[in-house]
Amino acid sequence: MSLVFELTVIGKRVFLKTYKLLTADGTTGISETPGTLGGNSKAGIYGRLDCPAANSALSKGYAQYRVFFANEQDAIHAGFRPCGRCMVPEYKMWKSGPDGKETYPWEKLPK
Repeated sequence: MSLVFELTVIGKRVFLKTYKLLTADGTTGISETPGTLGGNSKAGIYGRLDCPAANSALSKGYAQYRVFFANEQDAIHAGFRPCGRCMVPEYKMWKSGPDGKETYPWEKLPK
């Protein structure tokens, strides 16, 4: 989601485009840089902005649950898991669980 702020600098109007991103602690922050990943706040899934599954769901009302992240770390720390369609390697790692892995960043464990 992008926002446009109007600033007045010495008699001239300057428009600054900003973006609303979900941060690692689950709050919304404003950024001058667009997010690199999208997510579904209802399902707790994050993925690429060009994800075919997410884009096909937009016409079914998905847009109201759409959130954006600056990076994967913010998505993970906000409690989201990777998309099984557009982030297959990350999804497989998440799905296999933390057993025997030195690093397993996801807090939300598979069922």
